[in-house]
Amino acid sequence: MTSSVKKAPVKRWVDESLKDPRFKEQSTILTEMVCPKIELTDYVRKVPAKGDQLTNKRWSTEYWLSNMIVRENLQFRDFLTISFYKPNKDIIKQYADNSHIKNVILHFFYNTTRPTNPIRIWFFNEREGMFFRQGKNQNLELVQSGDLHIHILLERPDFHWWRSTRNRNITMSKRTMNKIWEGTCSEDELMRESLTNHLKERVTKIPKSKQGVDIIDPKSIKKRISYTNKSLSSVEFDKWEHIDFEHSDVPICPIDQPKLPLKTYT
Repeated sequence: MTSSVKKAPVKRWVDESLKDPRFKEQSTILTEMVCPKIELTDYVRKVPAKGDQLTNKRWSTEYWLSNMIVRENLQFRDFLTISFYKPNKDIIKQYADNSHIKNVILHFFYNTTRPTNPIRIWFFNEREGMFFRQGKNQNLELVQSGDLHIHILLERPDFHWWRSTRNRNITMSKRTMNKIWEGTCSEDELMRESLTNHLKERVTKIPKSKQGVDIIDPKSIKKRISYTNKSLSSVEFDKWEHIDFEHSDVPICPIDQPKLPLKTYT
C-alpha cells in the first residue's frame, strides 16, 4: 500500500545575491599567498603518474625543490662535493660545519661587506654506505652511522664585479697563471680553482688532496636535485635530515609559517 501523503517539492531556487562569485577560488587563496602557482616548463620536474608515485617516495621532494628553483629564479652555477679528513657521523655536528663552510664561501666572494642579496646556497648531506641495503640487498646489515660528506648547489656573483672589487687574495696554480697569460683560462675555471683553494685553506677538516673539494658545472639542475635526494630511496632514510634547511637559502613554505596564537576562552 502506497502512502497518499504528498512529498514536499525540492526547493531548487537559490538567491543569486547569496552566491559568492569567488567560492571556488577561496580554498586556494591562502595557499597561493605562501606558495604561489607557477607555470610549468620543461625545466620543471613533471608530476608522475599515480602508479609511479606509489613506488617512488622521492618524487614529491624533488618536485617541490625543482619548482622552487623556478619560482625563486635561482641561478645555480656550481655543484660542489666536499669530503673531509675526519668526517662526521653525527648529523648535528655536520650542520655546525656547514655553517662554517657557508661563511667561508660568502667571505670568499664578499670580503668585507655582504650585500643585501648575496648569492644563495643549498646544502645536502650524504651518508656513506647507506645505499647498499636497499632493493635486492635487504639481507645486508643496517648502516646506522656512516661517514658524512656534503653536496652544495651554489650561485655565483658577476665575474667582472668580483674581479674589480676588493676581494681576498686568491691562490692558483702556476699552470693556471700560465693559461691566464696565454688567454686560455676561462672565468669559470679561475673562480672554481680559487674557491677550491680558499676552502682548503680556511676549513681545516678538508684534506689538501684533489679529493677534498670537487667543483663542476651542474648542467642539468633536475639531475642534480635527483642525485642529492637519492637518500630518500634508502631504508636508512630518516626524515629529511639530508637537506640542511637551517643553512640553505630555502624560502619559507607553509610548514615553516608562524602559527596563529591560540584563542583563549573565559
